[in-house]
Amino acid sequence: MRFDITVPSQRELLSAACSVRIARRGESWSESCLGIGSKDQGVYIIHHAGKIKYVGKTDGASMSFGMRLRREFQESAAGGRHIFPKLAALSVPPDINVCLLSANAIRKLISVDGVTVTDAQLIPIYEAVLIQAYRPEFQT
Repeated sequence: MRFDITVPSQRELLSAACSVRIARRGESWSESCLGIGSKDQGVYIIHHAGKIKYVGKTDGASMSFGMRLRREFQESAAGGRHIFPKLAALSVPPDINVCLLSANAIRKLISVDGVTVTDAQLIPIYEAVLIQAYRPEFQT
């Protein structure tokens, strides 16, 4: 069994991003800022001021980027826990940005021989690799 994994440079990831705003309690948040990728699944990279802050993934068959990022960026959806307080403490501008790597994009970055893996199996593998490669500041 063999896995060959390509990790994009930080510069490459930081250039392919969309701006996502914080929504404090009582404010609305929309996944429209994520564009057509909002319904996809995969790994996301949150960055600010040229530094990667957090790497996360969608969980489960029904979890999309839009649903997952709502839980990171909207205070009422986050319940005031996880990384929302850290994101809310960042100085804006510059914007907080997110890079989305869909399962299809991840399949192009991972070559697998000797075993068949599903998207649901590849997503956490790729998340773990990016966490180790980038050492995000907010990762616990």
